Amino acid sequence: MAKVKNRRFTRFGVVVSLFTLAVFGLFSLGIVWLRMEISENASTCGLLEDAREKVNRRLRALRGQRSASMRPTRLAALVKGRLSMPPVSNQFYITEGEMKKRLSSDDSSITSPRSRTLAGNFVQ
Repeated sequence: MAKVKNRRFTRFGVVVSLFTLAVFGLFSLGIVWLRMEISENASTCGLLEDAREKVNRRLRALRGQRSASMRPTRLAALVKGRLSMPPVSNQFYITEGEMKKRLSSDDSSITSPRSRTLAGNFVQ
């Protein structure tokens, strides 16, 4: 009878040992799998950060170009010879009172959207 109990304990011990080994093995594989996923995501993040940095550099360059092209001296050089003050016969001076009177008497728009000419009370 002592041998039967000993065999049962031995079988039970082997089953428990194998089960424990299997559980620890699965946990170990899970940890390895998670580390591989983390590594893959980290490399993807690195690539995305590189791409973002390239876009930021390009954006800074474009902003610099825009800033340089919008300088008054640059704009003046672009329109030199094409843009000048209108002759005195084409200049109109309006006082503040006249402006208020013309704007308050009619709610229509100041410019006509189609012809881009003065509209409403400013028609000449």
